[in-house]
Amino acid sequence: MRIWIWIALTAACTPMTQAPAAPSPPPPPPGDPVALEQAGPEPAPAVLTSDDDAAAEPAAASRGATRGDAGSWLDAHNRLRAKHCAPPLTWSAKLADVAQRWANALRDRGCTFDHSGGSFGENLAKGTIGTLDPASVVQMWYGEIAQYRFPDGGFSMKTGHFTQVVWRGSRRIGCGHSQCNGMDTLVCEYDPAGNWEGQYRENVLPRGCR
Repeated sequence: MRIWIWIALTAACTPMTQAPAAPSPPPPPPGDPVALEQAGPEPAPAVLTSDDDAAAEPAAASRGATRGDAGSWLDAHNRLRAKHCAPPLTWSAKLADVAQRWANALRDRGCTFDHSGGSFGENLAKGTIGTLDPASVVQMWYGEIAQYRFPDGGFSMKTGHFTQVVWRGSRRIGCGHSQCNGMDTLVCEYDPAGNWEGQYRENVLPRGCR
């Protein structure tokens, strides 16, 4: 039996000049991912480099995702972002380090599950070891689209994953992973952060970008 837990990035309803912070409580465990209709342009191939990504690939056990995992995270995000006319994300070694440090901190704090409160956008997922992979996690985050109101939806704790995944203003991503008490914890950091109050209409477009 699978156990799924997820938590969304929150920006509350703060002015857009303030950094997103307060984490939301996890919603009820969702079911298995569902297939979503294809819409919008074909996604661009995964881009594994960015302006801060010149360092050598870190070891997966200590510094976050391997290059193969990076490609999986990028493909999963960019395939869905393309449906909403959002540009493809690139992989950031800096963000991957930030994500890995927070994943390690959650493990070291006794398998806690909450947000770092940092300046980047942040999505978290947690589940039984072996049941999580980038494609299914991002698909479930994206599944919150069913509760989003286009074109004038704003922040909601029920849609914060989705809006960060497709936020047009975000350009870079890095993810990390840790294990504790039979559970996988995954952390993704986004830069620039999404979920800014007052900016949803131009950053979260409907499928097909109508």
